[in-house]
Amino acid sequence: MKDEYPTAKSDLMTAFMVRAQKLTTGSGGVWAMINLPSWMSLKSFEDLRHDLLRDQRIVSMVHLGRGIFGSDFGTVAFVMNNAPAGTAKGVYRRLFEQHVDVRSVSAIEALFLDGTYNRHVVPQADFAAIPGSPIVYWLSEKMRAVFARAGDGGALGVTYGVAQGITTGDNRRFLRLWWEVSRCGSEFSRDHNTTTPTRPWQASDKGGDFRRWYGNNDWVIFWGDDGQAVIDFAGSTPRNIHTRFRPSIACTKISSGGISFRAHDRGFIFTDAAVAVTGDDDLDSVLGFANSSTVNHMMAALAPTLNFEVGQIRSLPWLIDRADTGVLTPIVAQLKSNSVDDWDSAETSWSFQENSLVTLCMASAGSQAN
Repeated sequence: MKDEYPTAKSDLMTAFMVRAQKLTTGSGGVWAMINLPSWMSLKSFEDLRHDLLRDQRIVSMVHLGRGIFGSDFGTVAFVMNNAPAGTAKGVYRRLFEQHVDVRSVSAIEALFLDGTYNRHVVPQADFAAIPGSPIVYWLSEKMRAVFARAGDGGALGVTYGVAQGITTGDNRRFLRLWWEVSRCGSEFSRDHNTTTPTRPWQASDKGGDFRRWYGNNDWVIFWGDDGQAVIDFAGSTPRNIHTRFRPSIACTKISSGGISFRAHDRGFIFTDAAVAVTGDDDLDSVLGFANSSTVNHMMAALAPTLNFEVGQIRSLPWLIDRADTGVLTPIVAQLKSNSVDDWDSAETSWSFQENSLVTLCMASAGSQAN
């Protein structure tokens, strides 16, 4: 497989795709298949897509979803012309709304016979402008154009640092929930410019549940002597230490609930379960953009699995100008404030002051006494 089909070696079905291409010689050659849709978007098939988009024309494609073969992993049927696409457009049909739904064959057939249902006509060249060249035919023309603009130096990773955090090599040794260790031996808001020795336990972002704007502040990492124990540990990968304690926004690297970003004004060290975006200014604007429905739609195309990779987040278009940030920043500040209040209302927050029910009861009792 490695020798004969280097771009398709990740799966036997993709090797058959390359073989079919070789068997259909000349510009009039046509081949067709029905197989799994994984080759359309996963990173392991990026080289295969690059070659297909350069040398082949996708004439038509029916993205069937799950159900043709029972409780399957989803299927896609397509016809390829063994010649470069040039300016040609392909016809694509998407016969589902949610890929997780398993439908009967008759239900899928009914959608197929409705010729207007989820029908897209797309220039094949548009896919090459999207990082990784995924076959994301359902994106709107404007969305595809935005990715093309981002490819000319307008990507988020050009302006801001985007990095995965530290792999400790032994989380049971180096990570604790913040209430499991001494409060006087912990720091939750250290500034990255501070030169005083670090306390043993520092705030750490270890991913966590779907949560936007603020929160998931549960963990601390053993970081005495500026993390020397973690850095020296044989099983650790102390990557991107320069991000520690800097103002940032972060997302959980693996999530079944879509992508969500939260703010850390300072004081955090990131583990490999999180991806951090750092920069000197306008992070609130980035946070507003990153939590928008637009980015959620983009990431569904760039990251079709449960993983959100650094490269995918770096490639997000960042085309907001100063006029936009003036409108966006106050809105984000309010959303952050609301989320902080919500997080700190729980007893598991290190900034918890008083249970809101107790406050209401005390207020009610005071008014009755008066």
